[in-house]
Amino acid sequence: MRQFVTRWRLSRGRKRIGIALVSVLYFLIVCALVTTAVLFAQRTASGNARSGAGGAELLGAAEASAFHALAAWDGAARGRQAIGSTVAFAEPTSAGTSGTVYVTRLTVRIFSILAEARDNAGAAARRVGLLVRLPLRIDQPRAALVSAVNVTIGPDVRFIQDSAACGDTGTAAIVLDPSVSITIDSASRGAPPTLVRSSAAEDSSLFLRVGDAWWDDLVRRADIRLAPGAHALPQPVAMRDQCSTDDTNWGEPSSLTAACAHRTPIVYASGDLTIDGGRGQGVLLVDGRLTIAGSFLFSGQIVVRRGIETLSDNIAISGFVSAWRASTNVSATHASTSDVVLTHATTMRYSGCDARYGIASWLQPRIVRERAWSELF
Repeated sequence: MRQFVTRWRLSRGRKRIGIALVSVLYFLIVCALVTTAVLFAQRTASGNARSGAGGAELLGAAEASAFHALAAWDGAARGRQAIGSTVAFAEPTSAGTSGTVYVTRLTVRIFSILAEARDNAGAAARRVGLLVRLPLRIDQPRAALVSAVNVTIGPDVRFIQDSAACGDTGTAAIVLDPSVSITIDSASRGAPPTLVRSSAAEDSSLFLRVGDAWWDDLVRRADIRLAPGAHALPQPVAMRDQCSTDDTNWGEPSSLTAACAHRTPIVYASGDLTIDGGRGQGVLLVDGRLTIAGSFLFSGQIVVRRGIETLSDNIAISGFVSAWRASTNVSATHASTSDVVLTHATTMRYSGCDARYGIASWLQPRIVRERAWSELF
């Protein structure tokens, strides 16, 4: 009996020891799990904080790149960019990140700016998008010649309509004020130019407003000023691949890669102007009569106040020409000195791209706030 009691006590003591060991082990395991969970939570929180800070830094860098691209807008390059095309270029960012800006031309006036900032490890990136619009007029008649004065067309004059590559096509070769006359030489070898008479050609704003600026504003900001009765022989001038800003340099319309390809000056003649030949591009404002007396190539927009006359072969104008009345009195008689007289081998080509290029090169786009967006990922 005594032995049985002793064995029972020993067995009971061993069970208590076993339970205690199990309890201690369970407690240690629970403590280890709790400690691991706490450390994991802290590590996750720290990682999230770093990720959030890094994401905010990348977002700020992307936003800065987008607005820097807008502030440093290259109007000349964007003016030549085809509709539907995208160009990409690197943007300076802070240390540890790299940036790329994508500019897409959606329509004649609307561009999309998408700026991406990425960390150097390539593990994270942020994007910011802006939708911008050029303040270009789109209500102008699409024709090679718009005239509020009488027009005479010689037998060797040709009118060419542009293709839809510029986002629009010409509605006619000539748009006239309903009250003026037109004379087309019967000896013309080609089909007669298409003609539209429109009341829009009676509106002075059609002739005295270019882009989003009025005539007087453009005169004040003119890059080149010519005295009344001046003769001009414009030619592109470049030294060491640097385009000069001489008054004789009106840019290079015949090459997209030349040093002066992006020079599109506003040229203002305060009276009659005679062009003895040469080539140029941009916007030509003549507060008198324009006479082209030599071989001449021009791309852009020409506005004359006392008519235009061509006296030589090999004259080619791409864009459009508008001829307004010399007097601001719309009921004034159209004097013969204000007529448009096109003779010799003259080619008039309507091109929305060329007409807008000189204007778009110095216009600053504006954010389309109601349609702007930001993309995050």
